[in-house]
Amino acid sequence: MVLAIDLSNTHIAMGGIEDDTVYFSSRLSMDKTRTADEYAVLMRLMAEQHGTNLHNLEGAIISSVVPDMTAVLRQAVITTVGCVPMIVGPGIKTGLDIRLDDPATLASNFVAAAVAALERKHLPCVTVDLDTAISIGVINEKGSYIGGIIAPGVAVSQVALTGGAALLPSVSLEAPEKIIGRNTEVSMKSGIIYGAAAMLDGLLDGIDRELCGRATVFATGDWADTIIPHCRRAGIIREPDLLMCGLWMIYRKNKK
Repeated sequence: MVLAIDLSNTHIAMGGIEDDTVYFSSRLSMDKTRTADEYAVLMRLMAEQHGTNLHNLEGAIISSVVPDMTAVLRQAVITTVGCVPMIVGPGIKTGLDIRLDDPATLASNFVAAAVAALERKHLPCVTVDLDTAISIGVINEKGSYIGGIIAPGVAVSQVALTGGAALLPSVSLEAPEKIIGRNTEVSMKSGIIYGAAAMLDGLLDGIDRELCGRATVFATGDWADTIIPHCRRAGIIREPDLLMCGLWMIYRKNKK
């Protein structure tokens, strides 16, 4: 079994995975004030909750979009697993044909999601990671990664509203029963949740037009279960472990 870790701007997702099966998964809040030792303790405790001893694992791999924290997580893995983890980045084999202006700039979360989606062999396809940002990656009918879209995520939209408008309160984020809100709180929830779903529908329609065909859509991320049910787009495949599976596949490609 391999420990796969995905570090985003708001949380750290970790899971034990083998042969594309995720045996356990947990989430930690991302806190830049924590030390490697503190993260090592938390990682060990969360794995033990699932009956797993991290020292018994074969290895580890990290995907990170927070460079300042990558070294901290690397040291935490060395402490808990007893090995130096692979870091997704330049020099790592992915099997992706990346057709970008500068392929080295493609963030590791896009890479991991694309690797997993490509393995499913439904081309063309789109990966949608609904997290801090709404991150969309596009793979064409030939299996080449041709680009993507980055848009504000649900939590970012909430912070922007409450921070930029003095009279707007902070609200919990769940979809109201109706789109038309009869008070400020419901109106904000509607705008954030239904607005994100409508934006995603529009972006996917635009991607289909540029691809000259309908793409298969794989959705993952903390907000997928909140947003996807309100999309008009039918057939979106929810894959909560898409990034974990992608990291496992990348680990296998680079295992010595």
